[in-house]
Formats: sequence, structure tokens, C-alpha cells
Amino acid sequence: EMLRSLVGSEMCIRDRTARELREHRIPTDVIHIDTGWFKVVNNCDLEFDPVRFPDPKGMATRLKEMGFHLCLWQTCNIPANNSLYSELKDMQGLIMREQGVPYNRPGYEDDCGMPDLSNPQVVEFLQEKYRQLFRKGVSAIKVDFGEGAPPDGVYHRFPSRAMRCLYPLLYNKMVFDVSEEFFGEGNALIWARSAWAGSQRYPLHWSGDGSATWRDLPCTLRSGLSLGLSGFVFWSHDIGGFIGNPTPELYSRWVQLAAFTSHARAHGEPPREPWYYGERAESIYRQYMELRYRLLPYIYSQAIESVRQSLPMLRALVLEFQDDPTVANIEDEYLFGDSFLVAPVMTPSNERMVYLPEGQWVNYWSKQVVQGNKWFKVEAPLEQLPLWVRAGSIIPLGPVQQFVDEKPLDPLTVELYLPMGESRFVIYDSQHSQIHIHYHQQGDVLDVEISPTVGKVELAIYGIGVRRSNVNEKLVSIVPIENGSLVCFDGQTGSRVKLFLN
Repeated sequence: EMLRSLVGSEMCIRDRTARELREHRIPTDVIHIDTGWFKVVNNCDLEFDPVRFPDPKGMATRLKEMGFHLCLWQTCNIPANNSLYSELKDMQGLIMREQGVPYNRPGYEDDCGMPDLSNPQVVEFLQEKYRQLFRKGVSAIKVDFGEGAPPDGVYHRFPSRAMRCLYPLLYNKMVFDVSEEFFGEGNALIWARSAWAGSQRYPLHWSGDGSATWRDLPCTLRSGLSLGLSGFVFWSHDIGGFIGNPTPELYSRWVQLAAFTSHARAHGEPPREPWYYGERAESIYRQYMELRYRLLPYIYSQAIESVRQSLPMLRALVLEFQDDPTVANIEDEYLFGDSFLVAPVMTPSNERMVYLPEGQWVNYWSKQVVQGNKWFKVEAPLEQLPLWVRAGSIIPLGPVQQFVDEKPLDPLTVELYLPMGESRFVIYDSQHSQIHIHYHQQGDVLDVEISPTVGKVELAIYGIGVRRSNVNEKLVSIVPIENGSLVCFDGQTGSRVKLFLN
């Protein structure tokens, strides 16, 4: 009670954090409230504390006006001293012992029971709780825990041993299904920790409560690559680790990994806002989140293609280069989608060894072409993530923005990296029509076709020289850029670009 009187409304803290994120120009889409939105911290009853959150719907509305969605934590470990436990007990909706009493065990605040998710009545009862939260403006639920279902409990249906593994799947399904029912097909998201075979249908999952140590950073990446090899397309982790506070250097290296992960979240023991880690760390955080948001046309489109092909967004090199024995044990590099090879720095160092598989690769920062099938040492100052683009790639980028769909895709920047032969890319956009990009290179002529866009197009070509360009059969100036060429034009009616190469 003393803490409540000192802090006042918890909603003010959320509003302040949201305002500071915008003031510091930190691109962000979600504000997450973890274990403290109940009357008692960690005591999950699926209801906002009326003292600290007197107007949750108003809070959610204000956040949405600033471009934020609201996510809430929950657990399936329900303390015996709260109202949700009592309601579940009254409807015989808890996992039971053989003698007919709830299967309680030590939890956060008191003995905890678990809802019997094999019982459809319990599932519908809990889903109505989530609907009430969604009506208040909540956008997503963090589906924490779920991995501790007792193997000797008594369930409404299914054998006990089967429920040990089925429970995480049913837990993920329960929350995802009601989210999709409320927000519509294709618009649902959960943030789950536990999983079982089939949980990839209910995205997404994160790596759990890692530690803010250099030792844990490579372990985190290993877990993500392993999950991808198990059939999960999407995966995330807590930037900086969850337990403890990272050094500014570790925090900066972690955010570089996060920028090239399907989903990114800064979460853990406070503080986690980048400005608390010093100006340099804040600048690095902003740099990589701005790059990530510019790359959203690539990331979103690769996400759709990855689902269609049942491929993870983070691909262990052994998945892509199965005939290369060197990559079999590489666990600290990966492909992000089809085109980016990411080699995060995993130690307190400004250098690391990198292996590039067969083929040609373009250094993302210098645009220098490198021949693959070799190891080499790279210098990596704290501001720089070792990053390459596969030759032949098409990389679309949008403008810098603070949240998704803040701005139209104008200008659309299309980067071609050492274009050769023929390649295609489809930009998927939930707000607009698909944009098709296709190039065909023959001899010293490169033809590029781009279907209609919402505005201007910036076409950048790296790895080869361009001496002349036509857009829709009209001569257009070439702007020299560092290690490349730039052609700018209006793309609203569709464009056919003919580039004459050196």
C-alpha cells in the first residue's frame, strides 16, 4: 500500500514510458506489462488492479493514439488465494489428485493450481476472460509457463502422461484461438514460452528467461536455431537477457542480434529502456531498430514466404548449405530469410572469425564483394554487426518510422546486390497491393520491372557499375553513391528500368 501511494497510478508510468520512447525516437510497437497488473504482483487473476489501473481501456486508447499496442503477461499457475482459482475450483476446472482435491504445488505467492485445459468448459471460461481484456484494448497475451503439468494429475480427458506434453500445446491453442476469433484470421499473436509438437501453428515463442551474461548470448542464439530446425518459423528472445542487468556493450550486441530476428523485445529486470545504458548504447539501439523498421518490407514478405515453405526465419547454415561439411557445426551464424547472412559478435571483443559459404557475398556496410567458401577474421567495432547479403538478392526498404504503418511505403528503396541472371521478389503489405520486382540480366544490360508503388522509388545497384539508365524508355540520371549507383523515379504507374552496365 505504501508503494501504491508513492507511485500513484501505474498507468502514468506506462504513459510516461510510451512518451519517452517517442521522444528518444526508439521505434517501438508494443508496450508490455508483465507480472504487476493484478492486485498482487505475480498473483494471476486475469483482472486489472482497480487502484493502479482505474481506467485500462483509456490507457490502451492513449497508447494506440501514440502507435502502441498493449500486451499483458499471464501464467497458468493460479495461486489458491485469488478469485480465479476459486471460480475454477467451483466448476471442477482444476487439475486434480486422485482423491478429488486440486493438485496444488508451491508457486509465487501461495500454493498454485493449474486449469485443466483438457476440459472444453474450462477453455471457454478462460477465453471469455481474454475477450474481456481485448474489449478493454489489450492486443496480445504473453502465455508464460505451461511446461509443468503434473504427469500424475487427474484430467477431464486424456491420460496423465499424455497431458504432460499436450498441456503446452493446448495452452498455446486456447489463447491463440480466442485471439484470432477476436482480431480476425491472420491478426492473432501470442508470446509463448512452452511448446510441443504442433505449437508452431500458434506463433510465437521466445527463448525463456535467459541471463544477462556473455555466456548466455550464444546459448540464446543456439536455442533459436534449434527451434527453427524443429519446424518453428518465428522465434524471439529478451534483448539483454532477462535475469540481471547487462553491460552497455552486451546490451548493444544483443540488440544487433534482435534486429535480425523475426520478432524483437527488450524485456527483463528493469531498466530495459536503451537510454539507461548511456548515449552510445542508445544510439546503437536506435540505429539497429531504425534499420529493422526500414527492412520491414523484406521481413514481412520473408515471413510470409517462410510460412509457405515451412522454413524458419532464422536458418542455421546447415539447413541452407547441406552439401557443405564446414557449416555442420556452425552455431553462431545464420541466414535471416533468403538473403542476409548474420554473424553476431558473441564475446566482449571487436572481432570474430566468420565463415561464408560457397558463392559471392556483399558486405552490407562497405558493399564490397567477397568470395565465399572460406574463413576469415572481421573487425567489428561496437557499432557494427558483421552482416552480408547473398549475391543476386533484391532487398526492399521503406522509410524510417517509429511504428508499423506510421508512413506509407514512400519512398520505396530497392537494393540490388551484384545482380546476375534473373531474380524476383514480392513485397507483401497488409495495407496495399503486392509489389512485384523482377530483374533479368543479360550481357551488359539489366532489365528491372517494378509493379505500381504508392510513391517514389529509389533503385540502388551494388557490385556492378552502371553507365546509363532508362525508365519507361526515358533517360534518367544516375546518382553515384558509395560503391554503387542510384536511379530515382516515380513508381506509381509501374516502371520498367533498363540499366546499361560497365
